[in-house]
Amino acid sequence: MKIDSESKFAYKYTVNKIMHPAQNIFDIYDINTSKKVGTLVCHKTELPLRPNCNNSVLAIDFLEVSSKNKGIGTKILKFAEEYSKHIGCNGFLIVKADGSFTPQRIPHIFYRKFGFSTFDKRTDIKLDKFIKENRSATKKDFPCLIMHYPPKTPKSTKFIKKIVKIIERIKQSFSMTACKL
Repeated sequence: MKIDSESKFAYKYTVNKIMHPAQNIFDIYDINTSKKVGTLVCHKTELPLRPNCNNSVLAIDFLEVSSKNKGIGTKILKFAEEYSKHIGCNGFLIVKADGSFTPQRIPHIFYRKFGFSTFDKRTDIKLDKFIKENRSATKKDFPCLIMHYPPKTPKSTKFIKKIVKIIERIKQSFSMTACKL
C-alpha cells in the first residue's frame, strides 16, 4: 500500500490482466480509519487529437467514492492527474460521463467543476449554467458524454501570452503609423 501524504489517503494498486491487459485499479483508503473510500479504474491510451504531439491520455474507466460531497472524488481526480503525468500523459485525462448508475444525479457537473470539458461548446455552456444556478443534473438533461481534462496552464504562461499579444498589437499600430507618414 502506498501513501499520498498530501491527501492523507493510501492506495492499493492492482492490474486487471483478465478484463483489460493495461487496466490499472487503485483502491483508495483513508489513512486514519483504514477504510476504503473509493476506487479508480483507468488505463493509458492514445487519442490522435493533436498532430505531431504526444497524444497519450489517461482514460478513466470507473470512479467510485464511498460517500459524496466530502472531497474524495476531487482528490481521486487530482491523483489521476498526477498519475497521468507519471506515466507520460502530461496530465491529460478523458472520461465517459455516464448517468446509467445514478440517473437522478449524473457525474457531468462534478467533472465540469473539476475542469473537464466536452467536445461541444454549447454543452459546456449548459453545464456551466447548471453549476451557476446550483442545479442538479439528471440523465434527461445530459446524455452520456466524453469529457476531457487538459492540464491547466500556469497563470504565468497565460500572462506571458497576454504580454506577447499586447506587444504584437503595439508593433502593428507602429507599422500602421509609419505607413501613414
